[in-house]
Amino acid sequence: MKRDIIWKILSPILLIISVILALMLGAEKVSLAAVFGQGDKFDNIILWQLRLPRVLLVFLTGLLLGGSGAVFQLFFRNPLAEPGIMGISSGATLGAVIASIVPGVMALTGKGGVGAYISPVNLCAFAGALVAGLLVTSLAFSRGGKSSSVMLLLCGTALGTLYSSISSMLLLTCNKELHSIYTWILGSFNGRGWNEILFILLPSAVSIILMCLVARPLDLLTGGEKSAAALGVEVNKLRVLVLLCGALAVSAAVCAGGTIGFVGLIAPHIVRKFLGPRARTLVPFSMIFGATLLLLSDTFARVVIAPGELPAGIITSILGVPFFLTLCLGGKK
Repeated sequence: MKRDIIWKILSPILLIISVILALMLGAEKVSLAAVFGQGDKFDNIILWQLRLPRVLLVFLTGLLLGGSGAVFQLFFRNPLAEPGIMGISSGATLGAVIASIVPGVMALTGKGGVGAYISPVNLCAFAGALVAGLLVTSLAFSRGGKSSSVMLLLCGTALGTLYSSISSMLLLTCNKELHSIYTWILGSFNGRGWNEILFILLPSAVSIILMCLVARPLDLLTGGEKSAAALGVEVNKLRVLVLLCGALAVSAAVCAGGTIGFVGLIAPHIVRKFLGPRARTLVPFSMIFGATLLLLSDTFARVVIAPGELPAGIITSILGVPFFLTLCLGGKK
């Protein structure tokens, strides 16, 4: 019990430290005094116009990925479930590729159009993610039954491969914007800021609220669907809410920083180890740890080859692959 309290206090402290480090470190270092409002004009420009919007975007993306990973693992009762398994990330990437190579789509950047507020690449990535989520959900649950969860994983993997193949084929036909799309696929927050925050703010808020609302019924689901139904849980309604909040969260996250993997896998497992499996604890603290993990990964990506920069998705993949293999080879705990 004391250990639980310690970790519940320590988690937000670690998050605050990671935010401060993210604001201070980069190609141009900013002093701690500047972070607390006592810097010179140059430091303030870096903080308010470049560093702060990026840190907020990374923070929000980490919340979404960590929380959606916890919700998926709880609902499917599968410790290997993670947001990318639904193929949503690959669908978003396909949308970004289409926006980059189709002239008619790029025309949206005209004055007065949607592009006046957000780039067509971001808009099409968001649409691609939502369409991918709707398609995999429709296919996986079209026949219903107990196999629905397994079908979701299989359909998500198959459709994700299909989207990636189409993206590769389209990129081979056109050499425009290859670098930006390649960076998107790897997962990067470079050059992203206030516009992206405003664009994903509403869907992010809705998905976070839904993830918190489904936490209690997810606790009742641990004994099985029949047991949960006997306790008053509407399993079909819960399934729809879980898929909605998960798809919306991953859509917004991919729109914010591209394809970033394994945050939704690592965060819930770390939280479960120290705070236990209860959904009402696991979901919010997975959000906190997901944000902490992604902030530290993005900060490291910015400083390791400064003044150059690595995509944050590379760092999370380097951390996630051995973590995933350890879970697979270690069996059930």
